[in-house]
Amino acid sequence: MGDTVSTLLFQPPPPTKLKENKIIWLKTSKGKRIPAFYIHFSNIDGEDVSRSLTVKELQSTDASQGITILYSHANAEDLGSIYPWCKFLSKMLRVNLLAYDYTGYGMAYDEGNPSEECCYADIRAAYDFLRHDLDVPAHNIVLYGRSLGSGPSCQLAAGTALSEDPESGGPVGGVILHAPFLSVYRIVIDTGCTIYGDKFPNIDQAPSIKSPTILVHGTADQIVPFNHSERLYEALPKESRARPLYIEGMGHNNVHSVVRPMFVARLNEFLDEHVWPNVNNTRTAEIHHNSGRRQR
Repeated sequence: MGDTVSTLLFQPPPPTKLKENKIIWLKTSKGKRIPAFYIHFSNIDGEDVSRSLTVKELQSTDASQGITILYSHANAEDLGSIYPWCKFLSKMLRVNLLAYDYTGYGMAYDEGNPSEECCYADIRAAYDFLRHDLDVPAHNIVLYGRSLGSGPSCQLAAGTALSEDPESGGPVGGVILHAPFLSVYRIVIDTGCTIYGDKFPNIDQAPSIKSPTILVHGTADQIVPFNHSERLYEALPKESRARPLYIEGMGHNNVHSVVRPMFVARLNEFLDEHVWPNVNNTRTAEIHHNSGRRQR
């Protein structure tokens, strides 16, 4: 049964490729090799610029400053297909962004079959790269999980909150859950509880999340019912609940250009209110707010 669920849950698209110099290869605790890309935000002479960095460029860049989004993509996507969207997010939100592929997806298609446990190891490899290779403080990191990506994002957010390791840096700075689900089984039938064989039980992770969390969901979502976000919101600790963004008439697969201004404005409000005040680099925060005032 578990293998059947995995086959239905994980549906990697035909691999798309990025230029080799955009790729950062990460090694997971499962022994898998997965690709990632890093987009760096900067404000140069009053102009906002977001561009991907090569490994060599990244080595000579102070990536510890500002907010960095750790982006976990949806099913039927890979790094090549999400690159334009991630670059848009970086520029519009004025943040750095690291995105990665799951085992079995994209350029990691030959690393074996994707699985729940591999996804957890995949996001952990990306998070450890930010924390230990790039020295990004935990409170400067915002997890962004879209649909399938909400699973590893919730698990990591809860894990950073519960960790007693002083080296962990504490809870992440924030969480964005975009079209998240309660659990995989509950997409099909409301089981009432997490039963054996279920995958990504976000509803069980939510009470442990100690980071400010915003939920984004379209009311016309035909894949993950809208009420999944409503119930996840109620499961979060009160102090972790940020005002959600429920977009009337929006479906599951993308943020249409018509609603993008509202989407960007609400996420910027979330970052301004809940994340930027805790970013440890005041100079970067100053640049962010000056840039923001010009755009608003």
